[in-house]
This record gives sequence, C-alpha cells and structure tokens, in this order.
Amino acid sequence: MLSALEPYGRDRKCFWDDRRIAIGANLSNSFSEDQFDQQPLWSQDRSVCLVADVRLDNRADLARQLGLVHPEALSDSSFLLAAWLRWGESCVDRLLGAFAFAVWTPAWQQLFAARDHSGERPLFYHRGKDFFALASMPQGLLVLPGVDHGFQQSRVVEWLTSLPYQRGETFFAGIDRVPPGHLILVTPDTCECRQYWHPANARPTRFKRDEEYAEALVEILDAATEARLRSTQPIGSFLSAGLDSSSVTASAARLLAARGEHLTAFTSVPRLDFNGLAPSGYLPSEGDLAAEVARQYANIEHVLVDSRGRDLLSSMKTWTDAWDQPSPNLVNSLWMGAIFDQARQRGIGVLLSGDNGNCTISWTNWSILGDLFLRGRWLKLARTVHGLRGHGAISYKTAIRFSTRSVVPQRLMRSLLAKGNLESLYKPLINPEWAKQFNLEERAFDTIYGGSSNPMDEHNKFFEHCDAGSLNAATLAVTGIEVRDPTADKRILDFCFSIPPEQYLAEGLSRSLIRRAMKGRLPDSVRLETRRGLQSADWYLPVGEALPAMRAELAMIAQSPAAREVLDLPRIHTLIDTFPTSGFENAEVRIQWHSALTYAISMGYFLRSHDSAVQPPARSAEPVAAPVQ
Repeated sequence: MLSALEPYGRDRKCFWDDRRIAIGANLSNSFSEDQFDQQPLWSQDRSVCLVADVRLDNRADLARQLGLVHPEALSDSSFLLAAWLRWGESCVDRLLGAFAFAVWTPAWQQLFAARDHSGERPLFYHRGKDFFALASMPQGLLVLPGVDHGFQQSRVVEWLTSLPYQRGETFFAGIDRVPPGHLILVTPDTCECRQYWHPANARPTRFKRDEEYAEALVEILDAATEARLRSTQPIGSFLSAGLDSSSVTASAARLLAARGEHLTAFTSVPRLDFNGLAPSGYLPSEGDLAAEVARQYANIEHVLVDSRGRDLLSSMKTWTDAWDQPSPNLVNSLWMGAIFDQARQRGIGVLLSGDNGNCTISWTNWSILGDLFLRGRWLKLARTVHGLRGHGAISYKTAIRFSTRSVVPQRLMRSLLAKGNLESLYKPLINPEWAKQFNLEERAFDTIYGGSSNPMDEHNKFFEHCDAGSLNAATLAVTGIEVRDPTADKRILDFCFSIPPEQYLAEGLSRSLIRRAMKGRLPDSVRLETRRGLQSADWYLPVGEALPAMRAELAMIAQSPAAREVLDLPRIHTLIDTFPTSGFENAEVRIQWHSALTYAISMGYFLRSHDSAVQPPARSAEPVAAPVQ
C-alpha cells in the first residue's frame, strides 16, 4: 500500500505493524514543524497510535486549550494526538484545517478515522469479508488481494452525464469514500461511517444592516487566507477575472504585503492563434481584467500562461492515473499544467485557489426567488428581479420560472419547455441501452429544471457535491505543489450557510455578498462584471491537434469489455471524424466536441486502464500484513 501511495508523499515514510493491523504513511514536508514529525505516533502509555495527513490552522488556540509546552517544536500530528487524548472523537469539532487521520486503540481493537469538514484531504476504505483497509487514495486499496476491481456502474453513468451521485460512492465497486465532515468507526464486528458536521447546522447569523454581512465576510476570508499562508516555500495564487480567485488573491496580497513579501499570481489566457470568439455573456480572455486586479497591489507579480506545446492525451493520462478517476475538463488540465510548471520554476510550493467559492462566498441560486414568492414577499421579489435584470443577470422569463417552480407541476414544466432545449444540454456518449436502463433523460431533466424553492436545500446539495480531496492529492503527486483554498475553510462555510439567503441577491446584484465585501479591494471593472470568464475558450485548438491520438486511444479503448459496454463507440468515432472547422463558440459545437467527446475519451481510458479483462489487477510485491480482524 505504501509503495502504491508513494507519489502522494515522497519526503518521508513511516510504518508499524503487529499481527492485527498495519499502519503507515508517506508524508510531505510543508512546514518547519514537520521536522519534528515522528509518525506513527504513540501515546506515552502505548494505549493509542495515530497516523495523519494534516494541516492545522488553529495551532495557537489548540496549544492554549491543551496546555502544550513549546508548541513551536511540535508537529501538527502531535497536536492532533494531544487533541484526541483530551477530547476523543469530539476532537474533530475543535479542529480547523485539512486533515485525514486514523487512531488505533489496541485494547479495544478499534480503529477511528475522520476527514476534515470540507474535504481538503481524501480518505477511502474497503470493507472485505475478513479484513478492513483504509487509504488516502484508491490506489492504496486496489493493490490488496481481495479488493473488487469491478466498476460502480451508477457512478460511471453519473460522471458522464454530470448527474448528482451518492456521496460515499467511488468508481470502484469494492471501495467507498469517507465524505467530508464524516468519521468512520471500525471494530471486529462493526463498521460505521457517519456525519459529524454539516454547514447547514451552523447557528443563524443575523445583523441589522446589509453592510455588516459584507464586513463579517471580509474578516473571515482574511483569517482563512492567512491560515493558508503558512509554508516553508513561496506562495502563489490562481487569478482569473472571476470573483472567487480575485478575492482570495487580493486578501493574500494584502496579508503578504504586511510581511514585506510578494505574491505571484497566474492567469490562463487563450493561445495566440485563438480566433477571439466566445458565446454571448462570456469573456473569451480573462487576462486584461486579471491584470487590473494585479495592478491594484504593488506586491503582485502577474504571469500570463497558455497551453501552447502541451499534449492533450498525455495530460489526460497523467491526471487520470494520479486522480484514480477519469479526468474531466481535459483542456483545462493543459493551462493548469502550464501554471504549475511556471510556479515550480519560481520555487513556489503553495498555490491559493478560490475553487469552493461558488459554494460559499459567491453562491447564488435562483431558488431564492422561489422562496420569496412562497413566503409572500412579492414586493421584495419584484425589486430583486428588477435589479437583477437591470444588471443583466437574469431575464424576466427565467425569473418567473424559478419564482413559480414549486407551484408548477413537473409534467406541465416539461410540456412548456422545448424538447430541443433539453437535448442541447444532454448529449453524453453513452451506450443507448445504458441510457434507458438508468433513466438518464428523466434524471437530466430533473437536475436541470427540477430542484427546490428552498434555498437551504439547494445550498446543501451544492456543498455535498464539493469534494476536492482527491484532486488536491493528485495535484501534489503530479506537480509537487499544494493547492489550498481559503473559500473551503470551515469558518467560511459556517458563515455562508448561516446568513439569510437574500444576502446573495441584495441590492439586485447576483453574487451580491462577495461583490459588496470586495468594494475597495477589487477594481469595480472586476467586482461588478456580470460576464463569466470562459475557461479554455481556445479548446478547439488542442482538441483538433489531438484527433490522431484520440483515434489511436479509441482503438485501445475498444479492447476493453467495460468500455464497450458503457460507451457509444460508433458516435465517438463519428465525432472524431467530423470535427468542425468553424462555429467553435456555439453551444451545440462546444457540448459535442469540447464536453461529450473529451469526457468519453477520458472515461474510456480510465475503464480500459482498470479493466481486468484487458490487464490483470496490480498486486503488491510484498506480503500484506493482516488488517483488523
């Protein structure tokens, strides 16, 4: 298991075992305190043993509460062990940061493990007939004899169609995920995975004035960002023209300036041979607006990157292998790879992102309009819609649909919407028989046009499908750089789920909360921009260049029984052979050749890579110590 997981922690290896259990970890050095890390950690009386992948963001508070002596000479794992010894399972309620850890209690033959609140660190497990195994990534479990290598069919289909999935599911039938904010308790007779935290349970936050909500968000965002600046290497950030990454970059620049340090911010831009076209309402290039953010802070070095010279299929295989799942958005991986290369050349060890911002600081869902309608707040609803329409954020037709969604029967809704409208959004390259078997058209309709008029329900659904843990681990394995997201901080989540939903549409602004919070911190050209940045607007260039490689890959995919069963291989062939020469900015073209085709090729590679009918499952070269029995 350790050998399979070595890419995810290349600096140090630790291991201990007895006749009942084997415990180990591959660790990476990120902090000066890591020099004191001596995992696996045993309590002085040898009553418990801990192993952890952890970054604690509230070390000072914990040191004070636990009465730790010389905390500067203690690793984060030592803090975690002290917290466990003081508070037991409830220690997770007192932690801030990113963690996945396990505690073994020999006297009780009990294994306890937990993931952090927002899932910054991954954790997976296998429950076999006579053994239990836990690992950071599926690769650590797939090498074990007895672990099922079959695919979870429902998860495969849901990924290809971007449909919601069960939180604990993975692509492998024999492996489950510990969801964010969950713990798992294992004894010789039981295995229980349960939730210990959810942002929906946060206490309501109520202020008298709208301005107070914006001011509170700024304070929490700064605290979350500052916690993620702890590093032995220089810090960088992703910087788009959007609100999330620009807000994080602005916060980091201000905090680093106070230390006399600079920040390197990276922006993806289209290639020079891009035709400059984009759909209405989208920015084809985010470079100019991102530059305006950078110019506002003297300590920001701004770097523009594009995907020139990068191979789409090679990138896909690298990320899919490291991620233990198909790699979506293949073209995005090219410019992301370019950013990581540039960051590595500058010695940067941490890149800040705002990936979770859509769920927290900039969340907006039109269900808020339906909530106002159902509560009889029609004047407030009318003013909100009028303001949104004035800013170009919504049409009256869309506003009416979302306002009345809960009172219009689904059957009537389906008859009111043009069939072609649904078909334009629903073109996965799935075997037609599978599409019927999993009722995909109905589920796609419900996902796109269904939903609740309860904003909390919709917010909860959004959160429950945000899980960056595996991608964070894969990024570290592929690039050697750690991605940290302040917008995924527990304090941010608690705050953003505790405020009145109307705060996200206050003053007739979409994403109102963050727009108001960033007044004075971001240029108004960025803060008030309603067009969205179009990532990989030049997608057709690398995809067109990769067509020969796709044909070769498709021939290999066709050798996999699993891939033949799932994918519509004739349609994939047709799309490759009929790649268009124009209209790349049109939705119909983008959906088929940018989304459906690349998703299908990625899934095909994943399936054939793990299909035992194509190649036998990997086996550990060394005897495996028997886990809990």
